[in-house]
Amino acid sequence: MTTSAPTSRPATLRRPQGWRSALLASGLTMLAGGALHPDADARASLREELAVMTADGRWVPGHALLVIGTVLLAGGLWAARRRQVWPAAADRGLAVAAAALALYAVETVFHLAAAVDSSALHAGHAAPVAFTHVGLAAVLYPVSGLAVVLLAATLARVQSGVRRAVALLGVAGGLAHAASVPLTLVRPDTEFTPVFAAAGVLLALWALGTAVTGAPARDTAAPREVEPVG
Repeated sequence: MTTSAPTSRPATLRRPQGWRSALLASGLTMLAGGALHPDADARASLREELAVMTADGRWVPGHALLVIGTVLLAGGLWAARRRQVWPAAADRGLAVAAAALALYAVETVFHLAAAVDSSALHAGHAAPVAFTHVGLAAVLYPVSGLAVVLLAATLARVQSGVRRAVALLGVAGGLAHAASVPLTLVRPDTEFTPVFAAAGVLLALWALGTAVTGAPARDTAAPREVEPVG
């Protein structure tokens, strides 16, 4: 008579890799959307800048892509957490980053919709959608950026080699993202467009790099051989 204990296969062999596809699509979409972003002029007031940019034909397609990219990034990170593809030490950072990016996705929708206030911005009238975007950005850029820093720093600590280098891109991108809007609001006469651009590119490269390099699975129980009994 023989009995056997249940065997456990590595999680990466059983679980689908949809989270990697989501991050890959996120990075590509964010790069495409960022390339379409209209130029800003720090010499103009915030209202004037928004009026000019929202009237640009690239505003809607560019920001639509950024909305999609942000949703894919939040969804990909949440899926990675649910499927436990990284060591347990990354669980909290993944949950915080996914939640913060989901909130930031709401801001990107208002960012996109600010185009409806283009004429009002030009005429000096009330522009509730555009300024809701500004108010949300003042809070959610720092929140989402620092959440990415927390996650990426954790991944840099628990991984090595190329994966650690990719995680450091996330740290740099998160810091730039977190600082971009506060710097613009505090120093409106200073041109911070390069900070926004760098943040977008770094976060996109982080998403792409994470998708390509994957993640080490958690330790799982090794298969146990059948042992004779009796």
